Amino acid sequence: MQVVHPSLFRKSISLWSLTALTIFLVHFCAAQSGTVTYTRTIKLDIELPPEMARFQDMIPKADSSLYSMDFNNAFMASIRRVEADDKANGTDFGSSTADGVTIRMRFSGLDGNSSIPNLINSVTDIDEGLYTDHYRFLGRDFLITGELPLIKWKLSTEEGSFLDRRVIKATATVDSVSVDAWFTPEIPVPLGPEHYGGLPGLILVLSIDDGRKMYEANSITMDTEVEITTPEKGRKMTQEEFDALVKERMEEGVSGAARSIIIRQ
Repeated sequence: MQVVHPSLFRKSISLWSLTALTIFLVHFCAAQSGTVTYTRTIKLDIELPPEMARFQDMIPKADSSLYSMDFNNAFMASIRRVEADDKANGTDFGSSTADGVTIRMRFSGLDGNSSIPNLINSVTDIDEGLYTDHYRFLGRDFLITGELPLIKWKLSTEEGSFLDRRVIKATATVDSVSVDAWFTPEIPVPLGPEHYGGLPGLILVLSIDDGRKMYEANSITMDTEVEITTPEKGRKMTQEEFDALVKERMEEGVSGAARSIIIRQ
């Protein structure tokens, strides 16, 4: 991430009341809608068995995906993966090519369906304080609904420029995981990726767990008509029920889940 810092440092941010400012923006700023695209990057830490050690340097160090998030005047957001649905044979999770040899990692089940939860669409509703996630897991659709987390953000005195917009850094700790966000008050909507929000501006850069997962905005399109509908297809579950189901299937191996490393020459 390259956030360009201004030459003159601004010192007034520490005096802000984050809650009061967010409420002010939500109720008094002109409503805005649009679409922002993000690149999500996840760092990979995979060690090959001894018999494959010669390929260790070829193992991808990170996996990147493109996401698109719509947001509208009602402070609702819908984020989805831009690429077509993961291959029917499983979920590709990084690949690397060198000297004519290609290594591709894939997660799949015995039935050919992805054996890790695949998030199809996620809808955030600030007014209702709820989120709805549409997952595909083991060939079935699930709808997960829950309350949006109340994140205790701390505004820093760091400012910069990202995508030609003024951004301000905020930090938080969520479930013992560090989170850094750069948001722009120029787009006064309290939204961001993965249910992270509640800031007085759209999150353009999000770092989770010391950068192990990153979202960086690539483009922003404003003043578009955006209609967001909550997904309805799938078995309805709470987050706790879904997490328990995934854990059970993974531990018991009911799905025949496997991580394969495919080597092609």
